[in-house]
Amino acid sequence: MPRRLVLPCAELVSRYTAGQSTTILARDYHCSPTTIAKLLRECGADVRSSLFQPIHIDEAMLRRLYLDERLPITTIAARFGVSVTTIGNKRRRSHIPPRPRLPPSKDE
Repeated sequence: MPRRLVLPCAELVSRYTAGQSTTILARDYHCSPTTIAKLLRECGADVRSSLFQPIHIDEAMLRRLYLDERLPITTIAARFGVSVTTIGNKRRRSHIPPRPRLPPSKDE
């Protein structure tokens, strides 16, 4: 029979409302994020959505930064405050082609 995990509500809710994620709390308490979310609800806390919030990135701006200015995807991602994967996904969804590789410089 599974054991019932008992954690102090005040501490759990306090850490969660301070910004810690269910994943971090689960690691610290040696259980799953799902268990933490369930316990938070039982303690009366409003549990944040685990879904990523959509972010709008202007297609024309992405096209300009990526194709015209040839900025690295890491730089573009930092500018928008998102991950490199998000920029790659937005590029593909906007049908922005991968940019051609530059020929090697004469120094190489």
